[in-house]
Amino acid sequence: MLKNQLIIMPIDESWDHSADFLRQTALTLSSQNQVIIYDQKNAYFFLKKKERLVYPKHKNIEFHQVKYFLPFRRFLFLEKLNRLFSFWFLLYQHRFSKKIVWIFYPNYYDLAKIKNRSIINLYDCVDYCEDFDKEIKLIKNVNYFFVNSLALQKLHQNKNKEAIYIDAQGFFLPDEKKVKEAKLKKNKPIIGFVGGINYRLDFVLLNQLIKNNPQWHFVFYGPKQKFLKEDILFRTEFWLKKIKKYQNVTFGKSKNRYEVYGLIKKIDVAIIPYNPKITFNKYCYPMKVFEYLYFQKPVVSSDIKELNSDKFKKLVKIAKKYKDWNKNIQDFLNNNHSSTDAQQGQKLAISNSWQQKINKIMKIIDHY
Repeated sequence: MLKNQLIIMPIDESWDHSADFLRQTALTLSSQNQVIIYDQKNAYFFLKKKERLVYPKHKNIEFHQVKYFLPFRRFLFLEKLNRLFSFWFLLYQHRFSKKIVWIFYPNYYDLAKIKNRSIINLYDCVDYCEDFDKEIKLIKNVNYFFVNSLALQKLHQNKNKEAIYIDAQGFFLPDEKKVKEAKLKKNKPIIGFVGGINYRLDFVLLNQLIKNNPQWHFVFYGPKQKFLKEDILFRTEFWLKKIKKYQNVTFGKSKNRYEVYGLIKKIDVAIIPYNPKITFNKYCYPMKVFEYLYFQKPVVSSDIKELNSDKFKKLVKIAKKYKDWNKNIQDFLNNNHSSTDAQQGQKLAISNSWQQKINKIMKIIDHY
């Protein structure tokens, strides 16, 4: 495990975003290293009086709200200079420390272009990226390019730098004593989904499942997320209003991880009903699958490439059509999920912990 290093992580989403790969990586690394969360999205001009953001406090984690030094940011050339000057300034402040710039988001490719002997740049690729140009530029300029799935490794096999496959996705190991009892009546089998409620869900499928199976209760637990362009394209609001009218549906949310885990414990069959027509969904590697498996839940999922791999063979049933969804859910409800399979799923989740993932990355870069 890496120790006593300075890790700089550019952040793009909010710190408490439901897809918490950056947060969990930072928290894990901060146990033995100093971590700077580089917030360029909320940058401000250094001469302007602007209210500073209130960042959360964690030991060994510092939030750096970026200052820009050149006015007229609407001009692309000046904006690029601002980005580089601000990052150079941060690096200069820590010029005597060895630094790892840990990048998740390809739009920070320009930061990876800054090189010296005290810096290691790495791209931790956890999802499919639609901005191919920026991703290629990032891959070209980093020292190490990691992927967390075989699907992503295959997708990137012809890029200018070999993708290093890390066989650990990243999973938060819970303290089961902290899991809270979910306030959910259980008079019907519960078919449950946890995660962001957004355009990625296969609403046509869900509408059929819910409408045609009043004997099951469907629970969707997670924050509602808005995407202006995609919500219009996939009619997110229309479908959510339609689905919420059914009597056998419950929507809820919580920022408390242990309340979410309490809900998972109530689920009979866990689902990942993503729209397979969306390319991002095909190449995603949903962290929720390990949350489900840790609590020994059977899983039915849309056709996601990584979940077709052998390690999920007895743990996740892939459903490509509506009739497959009905059949697979009913099979699991008929106890077609052995205790041996359930325990194997939990072991798989544990082997994919954040600590395991970071240890594997560190073994590769620890001797730079």
